[in-house]
Amino acid sequence: MKQTLPTQPLLDQIKAQFYDHKQPEKRFYQDRRMLLYALTWPAKWLDQRGLPITPQSYQQLITQRLQDIQTHGVAQHQFRYFPRYLLKCIQDWFAHHGDELYEQLKHVRNQLCTIETLLQQSTGSDAEPQHALITRMADAHQILKQEMHLNKISKSDKQLELF
Repeated sequence: MKQTLPTQPLLDQIKAQFYDHKQPEKRFYQDRRMLLYALTWPAKWLDQRGLPITPQSYQQLITQRLQDIQTHGVAQHQFRYFPRYLLKCIQDWFAHHGDELYEQLKHVRNQLCTIETLLQQSTGSDAEPQHALITRMADAHQILKQEMHLNKISKSDKQLELF
């Protein structure tokens, strides 16, 4: 049985916390692609370092960042573009606390959990390994990144060249 990506509950939480009733619902759906990009960025970071994490731990990690933004972030009406602010906050947190997270996830206890998951798979269980979920989320992040890059290119093609 494949695990689903933990992005939908996080999107619902963001919509409830940061997109108030004064803004049209359309705004949230316009920002959705960039929100997904921001929510999958940590998966790319974890995947590059080979760090396993459970979906629950991943959700908790992002939820804590959302709570930090709500508590310590700039006033909601001052967000020029919330998805970019969210991405910046997540990246800053990883820049300051990434080494601690790395040490925590590389701890022997977590490696034993990974081995246990692999053993369950070899005995015929349908459980997907923890690292596979992070890899899928990192792949989703890469696809979103490529789509955003293609959108930028197609918009600039509409301009006439000077020379």
